[in-house]
Amino acid sequence: MRKSFRYDNVPVLETTSGKLKGYFYDGTYIFKGVPYAYADRFQMPVPSKWTGVKDATSYGYVCPLMTQDKPTAELLVPHRYWPMDEHCQNLNIWTTALDREAKKPVIVWFHGGGYAAGSSIEQVAYDGRNMCVEGDAVVVSVNHRLNILGYLDLSPFGQKYENSGNAGHADMVAALQWIHNNIALFGGNPENVTIFGQSGGGMKVADLMQIPAADGLFHKGLIMSGVSDASMMPSCQGNGEKIVGAMLAELGLTDADVEALETLPYPELVRVYTKVMPDVAGT
Repeated sequence: MRKSFRYDNVPVLETTSGKLKGYFYDGTYIFKGVPYAYADRFQMPVPSKWTGVKDATSYGYVCPLMTQDKPTAELLVPHRYWPMDEHCQNLNIWTTALDREAKKPVIVWFHGGGYAAGSSIEQVAYDGRNMCVEGDAVVVSVNHRLNILGYLDLSPFGQKYENSGNAGHADMVAALQWIHNNIALFGGNPENVTIFGQSGGGMKVADLMQIPAADGLFHKGLIMSGVSDASMMPSCQGNGEKIVGAMLAELGLTDADVEALETLPYPELVRVYTKVMPDVAGT
């Protein structure tokens, strides 16, 4: 059977961020790379805003990885390696109805990879079309900051970095807030949102269940692995003073120069962190 594709007659949606246009394919309306927030490095996300009509037909950037990914086990679970950028706060939506009265359940996917790697489109299986159609639900997948972009704690170096050690999770909360504010446009019920994730994504679900800012933004959670006792992820003490101080010293800088890390090219930021981290971790 021939599959149907439409773009020109797909309506423009007026979201809280701006006008948005996706496409229709094989029974599903699809919106890719929708910016839910914006954040400068180490800073809290702020709601996204744009002018004109935002084209949502291509996946957005994924968070840069600290190491080069190596294709492996691609036979049955092929991966997608995608352009990377620090400004990766975007989400993807699959729905069968652009109708506020549809009130379909909403399911939001948080990818695995610990808090260091992965993306919302890393595996071909992360495409939400089948789940959307077979489950009669609105499916959303989320990209957010990872690794040292999302979790390097600079809080000892100034109030502006107060939440830098949790920026990746702040992105997730911002995504859930955008979904809450806008998902009715896509036929979803903002009062019936389920978050789910596998491995590191399961850990993110457990975390979001304990973050006050996420209260009321979702109603159910599914954890697919990512559960263990304290032996896997023991409670950490202290802050990022030692690791960030060591990074600055490696660069020949002082604590007063901490803002230089905001503009340091990402590969250099990774190099410095990777070099000093083993010694700091051993102290």
